[in-house]
Amino acid sequence: MSGGSDARLIAYGKLIDALPGLLDAEGRQALCDWLSERQVLHDGQEDPGAVIVEGLETELAIAQVFRELSERFDCRQP
Repeated sequence: MSGGSDARLIAYGKLIDALPGLLDAEGRQALCDWLSERQVLHDGQEDPGAVIVEGLETELAIAQVFRELSERFDCRQP
């Protein structure tokens, strides 16, 4: 990983750490709502058993990161 990539990841991490203190209640709720919409991979399939998971590893990992961020920001599900 190059120095620029490392710096970008460090900057993103610092931003994520700072967000809770920077947002008012309305902004925090908007962020929690945004994260909530992205915590589950929507594939358009009615039957979860019919979904072919191969090739979806990245999308599933992204959804997991959004779940972790939601927990980190103490988002509560209604």
